[in-house]
Amino acid sequence: MAKMADVYLLWDELNKFPAEKSDAALFHLAQRLRSLLNADNVKWIAAIRVLHGAQARKDTLHGWRLRASYDLIPDPPEYQKLISWFYQRHTEPASDVQIGHATHAIIAGAGSFRVNRMRDGWIPWQEFRRSQHYDLHYTQLGITDRIWISFPLNADSESIFLIDRHGSAPLFSKQDAALVGMVLRGVGELHRRLFLDRGLLLGEMSLSPVLRRIVQKLLTGMSEKEIAVEMEQSLSTTHKYIKTIYSRFGVNGRAALMALWLGAKPKEPADT
Repeated sequence: MAKMADVYLLWDELNKFPAEKSDAALFHLAQRLRSLLNADNVKWIAAIRVLHGAQARKDTLHGWRLRASYDLIPDPPEYQKLISWFYQRHTEPASDVQIGHATHAIIAGAGSFRVNRMRDGWIPWQEFRRSQHYDLHYTQLGITDRIWISFPLNADSESIFLIDRHGSAPLFSKQDAALVGMVLRGVGELHRRLFLDRGLLLGEMSLSPVLRRIVQKLLTGMSEKEIAVEMEQSLSTTHKYIKTIYSRFGVNGRAALMALWLGAKPKEPADT
């Protein structure tokens, strides 16, 4: 009963974050999930399908790419460098980089909401734990158990949360998986805003940090002049950036941009 009260409270807390504070809402959600599940870390991934048909079938990741990520507790710098190399290598035509069982399973299930534990039969556990991939991405980070929660925003966009326990902590239970599944299924609007905030529901590449900052300021109602001053840019430069943002989001002004964050259906992605 106490857990359900915590879930309702968390939903209420997340509803209070304004549109331009999606990253703050993500941080709050990750902190609360870590506490609710007695976890060691929480990660978020934005995955986009960029290839289709024959191209996707020939591709190592069947057309899917990671376009944004967040770690409540960042991985060690040396591991971050290794991961950067990994993601560059696995997109090469003749790549010999091993893709993990979990990644294949996530891709295979794309399009439906799903919650999976490391040892619930979703992947061949014994084979997985003996793999090079497991040693690289789990053993070296001290991860001993994980829950994957995948939330499809559309056929080509998946919002994925990873909940980790380290060391000798107890394994996640079915109740743990059900709880986190309930929490994350109930915050569809936040999943959507996390993608919108990065331009990922309307394009295959994430917005640059500068454009993201300007989008967030546009959503607060700041004028172009105020944005230019705060960004330490000339008014003409800020205006150029804002025109690029409107083009990327397929809108003709601030009101239409804000309507997207309030649930308006986005137009087809722009080519810019």
